[in-house]
Amino acid sequence: MFSRMDMVTQLVGLAQAWEGLPWLFPALCLAVGGVLGRYVIPWSSDGMADELAGLVGRKMGRRYRTLAVNAGTNFPELLLMGYALLIGHWGGIGNPLGSNLANIYLVLLIAPLWIAVTGPSGGFGRLKSEFKLVKKHVIAALVLWLFATIAMRSLASDGEGQLQAANAGVSLALCAVGFFGFLIWARRDRRRNPEVYEGDDGFSSAGNFKRLLRMLLVLGISSAAINWIFLAVSELYSDSLSQLFGVRTFAYLHYFVGSLVTSLPELTVATRALRRDTTPSANLALAGASVSNATNLGIAMLGILLALLFQISGE
Repeated sequence: MFSRMDMVTQLVGLAQAWEGLPWLFPALCLAVGGVLGRYVIPWSSDGMADELAGLVGRKMGRRYRTLAVNAGTNFPELLLMGYALLIGHWGGIGNPLGSNLANIYLVLLIAPLWIAVTGPSGGFGRLKSEFKLVKKHVIAALVLWLFATIAMRSLASDGEGQLQAANAGVSLALCAVGFFGFLIWARRDRRRNPEVYEGDDGFSSAGNFKRLLRMLLVLGISSAAINWIFLAVSELYSDSLSQLFGVRTFAYLHYFVGSLVTSLPELTVATRALRRDTTPSANLALAGASVSNATNLGIAMLGILLALLFQISGE
């Protein structure tokens, strides 16, 4: 099993060196997290979505752009979970599972609210005019969130914070049912409503593969930085955090906090799409709650399989 990267050790050492100023390290973490969340992740995710939409539209057809773009916004969840597993922590699986709740309120509440504040059009009015579209995506997103919630509770049910094979099996089954069930539903929906998937969704790039790789690299580095902070915070403030999260501090940091940060790409894409006055763009925005939630279950399913395969039981 891979050992922790030196960056975490350096962060812990830095915090210990600043013991005389106990507020300084938390302030640094908040500042770094704020910059990544407010600027870096939205910028890189917007570029990633633009290029991915262009590439998929050119290679596979426009009807797959909605699925590809919103699945692509889950790249930070995949990276954060993968890094956590790499260093022997199953708790990173909590990130994609927790993102299912974050996606719902970010796409359906925060995005239209932000548009209403900043203008000039779109937002809640756009959602109201697409009620049928909103209804089907909301129902799908809520069902997928329910699967994720039960799966997380099963994973975290052991009192010692260890990953138990029986509990992981239940979570794996829940993720699989939700993920593959959604794929079947999405395929039927594309066939019944082709105009919603093939129309103007607001992404105009022809698809630059090199720029896509650059954006993914930035997202990857940002995701690693967030994980380093979580690991350092888990070690430094374990006593205080354990009173809030119990023995599963790292897992629930990912579930509640990390999931919010890694769901910012969905917020970015939804905000951009909801500003346009077309049904395909509204569909693309709302898929940030449904398609992304299904993708999160697929990512969690992969994480559980890897944890079981490599016997990663430490929280």
